[in-house]
Amino acid sequence: MNTAQRNAVVAMLKANKPPQDIQNELQVSVGEIAAVAETERLTAAHTKTTSPPAPETDSEMARAFAALAWAEESHTARIRNLASRTRAGLNEVLQFHRDAEKIAKAEGSVAELEQKLAQARARLRRLKGGKPKTATPRVQPTQEGPSKQERDQIRTRAREHGMPVSQVGSISKEVRDAWNQRPTATDAAARPTGGTSE
Repeated sequence: MNTAQRNAVVAMLKANKPPQDIQNELQVSVGEIAAVAETERLTAAHTKTTSPPAPETDSEMARAFAALAWAEESHTARIRNLASRTRAGLNEVLQFHRDAEKIAKAEGSVAELEQKLAQARARLRRLKGGKPKTATPRVQPTQEGPSKQERDQIRTRAREHGMPVSQVGSISKEVRDAWNQRPTATDAAARPTGGTSE
């Protein structure tokens, strides 16, 4: 609390304003207001406007802030420096507290939005689940090249006709062409026989 805020608190206390109004208007804590009231001897007048008596913890806080206010006005530099560090620490704690409140509020908003998003996704899944699914036709893999049995036959015939062919691996185009052009049983049946008919 700076000097301007302190003077404003004093003026508002003398005007018998409730502490909640002072806190909201000046952005100071209840303990700081109580400390100013005690140091300015406005406690009796101030308590007339408050309904329930302050708990013991509030009384201790009021004495602490009163001591801090006294230390800030001390003629001893060491005490003033200590009060300044204390005030800075309190302000830092207050800022941490404000930040924590903002984070908690933001996390609550995020949780609420995530819940709404999950509900929306569930509705979308239900809507999509009502439509018939079209089955994608499966393409049967085509067999490329001759089978193993046919490859063995190709190699056997190539060796019988003196053509070079490997035991394993790919078969050369020359050997495959010779296999494809071989005479078949159908060709033999269609071939005319020797002799003339009477």
